[in-house]
Amino acid sequence: MDFISEFNRKLENAFGFTLHRYQEAVAEDIINQLKKGERFITVSMPTGSGKTILEMLTAEYLLNKGYGRILVLEPTRFLCDQMHPKWKLLVETGKEYEGNCWSFLRDYKVVISTPQTALKCVSNLQGEFDAVIIDEVHHAITGKYYNELISELRPKVVIGFTALLPSEKAYKASVSKIGKVVGELKLLHYDFQELSKIDSKFNPPKALVDVFDSELDERERELYDLLYFGRLPGDSKAIYFLERTFSRYGKKAFCESFSRAVEKEKIPKSQHVEEINGFCRSDKPSHKARALLDVLTVYHPEENPKLRPVIVFTSRKATAYEFKDAIVGELNIPHHKVEVLTSDLSKEQRKELISRAKKGDVHIIISTLVGEEGVDIPEAGVLVMTDVPRSPLRFYQRLGRLIRVSSPMNTKVFVITMTPKTEEYGDLSEAVWNLYREGVDVSYILLNLEEKLTTQKLLDYIRETTKMLNSKWASYMLLTQGDEPRDPVEYYLSALRSNEKFREAMRERFGELSDEEFEKWTFMMTTTFFLRGWSDDIKKAMKDIEKKLNRGKVVRDFDRLIREDKLFYFYDPERLSDMVFMELERLRKYCKENQETFCENVFFRFDRKGFLRLFTNVFPIENIDDIIEDLKRRVSEKERILGDIYVSTSYNPSSKAIIANAHFSVCERDVYIRLKLRLEPQFNYYNFNENSKLKEKKLELIRLNVKDICYRAMEKYFERYGDD
Repeated sequence: MDFISEFNRKLENAFGFTLHRYQEAVAEDIINQLKKGERFITVSMPTGSGKTILEMLTAEYLLNKGYGRILVLEPTRFLCDQMHPKWKLLVETGKEYEGNCWSFLRDYKVVISTPQTALKCVSNLQGEFDAVIIDEVHHAITGKYYNELISELRPKVVIGFTALLPSEKAYKASVSKIGKVVGELKLLHYDFQELSKIDSKFNPPKALVDVFDSELDERERELYDLLYFGRLPGDSKAIYFLERTFSRYGKKAFCESFSRAVEKEKIPKSQHVEEINGFCRSDKPSHKARALLDVLTVYHPEENPKLRPVIVFTSRKATAYEFKDAIVGELNIPHHKVEVLTSDLSKEQRKELISRAKKGDVHIIISTLVGEEGVDIPEAGVLVMTDVPRSPLRFYQRLGRLIRVSSPMNTKVFVITMTPKTEEYGDLSEAVWNLYREGVDVSYILLNLEEKLTTQKLLDYIRETTKMLNSKWASYMLLTQGDEPRDPVEYYLSALRSNEKFREAMRERFGELSDEEFEKWTFMMTTTFFLRGWSDDIKKAMKDIEKKLNRGKVVRDFDRLIREDKLFYFYDPERLSDMVFMELERLRKYCKENQETFCENVFFRFDRKGFLRLFTNVFPIENIDDIIEDLKRRVSEKERILGDIYVSTSYNPSSKAIIANAHFSVCERDVYIRLKLRLEPQFNYYNFNENSKLKEKKLELIRLNVKDICYRAMEKYFERYGDD
């Protein structure tokens, strides 16, 4: 059996299909070139023609011929995530893009990575990889990483695959250093017509799709984190708007909106404001502008007349003008060949711009909303969406500028730029699926786009933080605010005391209170649900305070990750037990003052989600077994000394919370009486997924956590008042 037949057998076993005739023809060409001794090959094929399968075939062929390990390079983390599950069905494959080099150090025959990460790990990779396969190799034009990496690795062969090679000349120049290692470049180019000649069943797609990440640099990432984690003081809605504006539209639009928010006193003056103003004074192109420059370097309209005009869409005028300045300044494209189409232009000016574009005098049109409808923009060769509108109508109107009645063999390119680990990827997914439900043909768009949202950013951040702390978990407050209060109880009560609306509501209900009385009633309002019902103003004030303590989109991402079984949590037993102990003290005092021998409180609750976050310790779900074991050891030791605590649990479907009730009592004997205090505290655990496969483990953790809190409160009580 020849190699291709054997590969088809493996394909059918793994995926349930075999190579198309045109794929077999391309595979034969690749194998023939390798047999001739070619060491540097680039294969150019249209999107949708199955390049990934041919990459796998090439890797399998090289391994069969005795080559050692194979490195597969993807331009983005997203593509690493997307390709890894497919590759490992056919061959044992590792994935590496976090920079810890673990997959490189294991014995995987194939490792998928980004060039940036591989370069970070290159000191461990000398002589490790005989072959490098580069997916979306046209991205090598925009970065130095590929050349530097190949120069360091010095593999026997380099084979690249791409959907489109816009400029053979530019590509050859970009990979000149690679050529010094593995020899002269051999191009194998197959366009729609070529593949159709080989295989009459080949159906070309309507357009080529490319995704470019708008990566934040270190300063931009610091600013984004300030907004995302809610660490910038100010109105929560304004901060959320600024976060979205920054990730979607870049620096200029953000700074414009930030200035207005400060003027309207939505953002109070602080050191952070001064730092952001300094950031806004910088002339450095934003992450969105840098991504657009990468796109235009790859799909260069000056060297590729068939791709003109390039139409670039953005929703903000400030961003449109920033794009033009960056293109003219960085790419040296003449000023008059780059035009901005916004509402700033009169009707006559718009007509004149469109007329010039139709004549071929304008190569790049940067358009805001006015170009999405009502303006007869020429059919685009390349359409770039630098932000993705959530409206299906606006999304489709933009696509209409790319796909009109034209020859299906006329190559079109649809490029999307998105900021990794922000909501932009979610916006794209929502827009695409809305179109799909409306019957619009979106088959050429990446429907299998995996989410690359802030939730992944948060999950990575939690894992990095726990690793840095050498711990299985991390405090919610440390993760979100960068610090945690020494005493969360005092922190919360102090926030209530300093809130004028809360103080006024308390005065209206109770009159003037001493500091001691105010603290007592504040504590009781926090832990006794029906007392809060006395006043809507008190409830509203507490809600407003908790919102300020839990600012930023990070709050919703925590909730989502917990519901999706990617994170879970427990309450800090040392700190939350302080409040249980305080209630035991209050009961003791009440009993003494009223000469009672038995006092109880069956209404004591920790049911406020915003308040409970102050005591929350979060962990990646893979750590749940270790944390359960730690809790078991701690609880069993205390159980032998203090006796059993019964914990009952129930599920509240409306709040999606587990209600855990503990039942315990403490006894104290003095000279005259035996005092018994009975407490039944309730602890709410929110975002509980009732259908989770880990349901029983989570319930076990909750019961252990509640016992741990209550045992610690009992210990504190006996440490102060003794036992019998």
